[in-house]
Amino acid sequence: MNRFLAIMILIAVSMGMAAAFIGWFLSTYYIFTWRPEILRILDIKMYYNETDGSWYLNMTVVNIGEAPAEIYKLEVYGVETVSFNPPIVVKPSEERELQVKLMGEYRHGVMYTVKLYLKSGTLYPVLERAVKA
Repeated sequence: MNRFLAIMILIAVSMGMAAAFIGWFLSTYYIFTWRPEILRILDIKMYYNETDGSWYLNMTVVNIGEAPAEIYKLEVYGVETVSFNPPIVVKPSEERELQVKLMGEYRHGVMYTVKLYLKSGTLYPVLERAVKA
């Protein structure tokens, strides 16, 4: 009788440990394989357009993640913030060129930090030099 009880306890403990391991493995595997929206900024250029006297920011971005990226705000750190309503959506595997007219005062040759804010809470800071077009 004691031997049978010991075998049953051993089987129950083994099954519990196996269930815990499988749960841990699946959750860890999901974390490492799931890719939310991941923006890669391929090109960025800030330039002054002499025809209308305005500064523009051109960016080429690609979403290499698995979820759509929704850009709701762009900030040129310390100068201005531009909000997008509705947000700019970059679908998975999509490459998109963005052109934003800036209203702030900028100077040629100065480095500015441009930040992209996504609805998911992700922030992408990029350093960019203002150039004359």
